[in-house]
Amino acid sequence: MKNFKALAVAVLVTVSAVSNSYAIFGVGLHWGFDYSMGMDNVERENIKLGSIAGLEELGDRLFYVSRMNWERSMINFGGKAYIDIIPFIQTVELSCNFGLWHYEGALYYPDIEASLSEGRLVHSPNPLDLNLKSIDGLSYIGLTGTPYAKLHFDATVRRKVWEPPIFKFELGAGLSAHLATPLLSNRIVEKAMGVNIDPADIEKLADPESSAGKAAAKKIVKTIIDEALDKPAFGMHILFGVKAKLPVLPLGVYVDSKYMIPFSKFDSDAGDGVNGFGLLVNAGLSFSL
Repeated sequence: MKNFKALAVAVLVTVSAVSNSYAIFGVGLHWGFDYSMGMDNVERENIKLGSIAGLEELGDRLFYVSRMNWERSMINFGGKAYIDIIPFIQTVELSCNFGLWHYEGALYYPDIEASLSEGRLVHSPNPLDLNLKSIDGLSYIGLTGTPYAKLHFDATVRRKVWEPPIFKFELGAGLSAHLATPLLSNRIVEKAMGVNIDPADIEKLADPESSAGKAAAKKIVKTIIDEALDKPAFGMHILFGVKAKLPVLPLGVYVDSKYMIPFSKFDSDAGDGVNGFGLLVNAGLSFSL
C-alpha cells in the first residue's frame, strides 16, 4: 500500500511537471480581430486612361476614383504551430491570418456632351458604383463593398515572463509577410478597361442600370479580386501572449496581442494606400503534445 501511494505521488508530480512545461510541440486555431489595417478617405484621385476624342484640350486626367468608408469585416481567422523547447529562446512559432475588409469604391468619368458644350471638364452625376452589392454575378465571401483581402504570415520567437498555475505569460517579436489585394487605382482601372476608351463607351456608363455599365463595374472589381494576394509587403511585430492549460489535458486556450509594424507599402499604386500599423488580437484553441 505504501509503495502504491509513493508511486501515485510520483506520477502526479511527473504529470504536473509535464503540464507546466506546456509540451514540446503545439498547434492552434484562432479567430482574429485586426485593428491594424486602415485607409484614409480618398474623394478624388485623378487617373490617366488616355485621351478621349473631342476632349483633348481638357487634358489627360479626365477620370478619377474615390475610396471611402473603410470597414473591417468579421472574417479573420488563422492558425499557428510552435516548438517549445528551443535553447535560450524557448519558443519558435509560425502563424498566419486571413482577413477581409471593404470600402465604397467608385469611378467618375466625363459627361462628354456637357464638357463639349461648356468647354470645361464636367463629370457625370452618376459615377460607376464598384461595390459588390450592386454587381450581379460577382461575390466575395459575404462582402458588400469594394473588396480587400489580406493573408499574412508571422515568424515569432517567444519567451515566458511569468508562469503562475495554469497560465503562462509571454513576450515576443518577429518578422511578418503580408499578401493583399490591390486597392482601386489607376493601374486597376487601366488594366480592366484599357488605356484608350471610346467616347461611345463612356456615354453608355452614364446609365448605372445599363448592361455596359454593369459589365464595366464587374470587370474592374473582378480585376481586383483576380490580383488577390499578389505582391508581398514586409514588416515586423511585437507580441504579448497569454496561454491557459489545465493539467493532463492536451487542450488549451490562448490570446495573442501583436502590434504590427510594416516596413513597406501594401499598395504603391494607390496614393497613401493602407496604413498597416496597429493591433491584431488572436483568440484561439491549442492542442499540444
